[in-house]
Amino acid sequence: MAQVDIVSLKDNADPARRLRLAIRDDSGRHVGDLQCIDRSMLDEPGLIDDLTTWRNQSMPFFLSQFNATQERTRQWLETISLPAADRILFVICDPGGNRFGNFGICNIRPASAEFDNVIRGRASDIRNLMFHCGRALLEWMFSGLGVETAELHVFSHNEKAIGLYKRLGFAAAESLPLRRTEEEGMVKYSVVDRSEANAGFDYLRMELPIGRFRQAHPAALLTA
Repeated sequence: MAQVDIVSLKDNADPARRLRLAIRDDSGRHVGDLQCIDRSMLDEPGLIDDLTTWRNQSMPFFLSQFNATQERTRQWLETISLPAADRILFVICDPGGNRFGNFGICNIRPASAEFDNVIRGRASDIRNLMFHCGRALLEWMFSGLGVETAELHVFSHNEKAIGLYKRLGFAAAESLPLRRTEEEGMVKYSVVDRSEANAGFDYLRMELPIGRFRQAHPAALLTA
């Protein structure tokens, strides 16, 4: 399979050519799209504000916890996210283009890639929206990117997220001890030896091989 040029996808300046992954419910009905955040999207009204608000709402579930600002969000997109060859971020949209959250992939390598920046930003009438988003993104990771294993990291006390990931087919592979530090108004969690841990919870690494995904979601190929 030809390698997908992640940077070229994000360099796109034409909204009509933007990468869109269809989100379908269990009946196969099209309920929305995962729209790649590319250069054509940067100046869409409300985008930076939405991403900033959602990041602050979900602050307790990140390794680095700080007060996000619109300026900081835009700078992160322009200098880190968009130029990176190993990460891509999508906005969750309904068919009318209304935004409900974001869902990304990082650490993209030939054999594996990792869920990243998974945030439900606002309520939706679409039942099990994040599950359907996860399934659509996994299908693209396995069929589009050609990876063999999907991975993710999640705080071990984030039961809601872990429940979602288990429904998608992920299973725990490793539990990593964390140390909490605070400096200049920012809280950071770092993976350390068990003897140095003080967070009170771990960083759970979960895996989903392509074979298990195909078994759990045989209809994904038909509705992709």
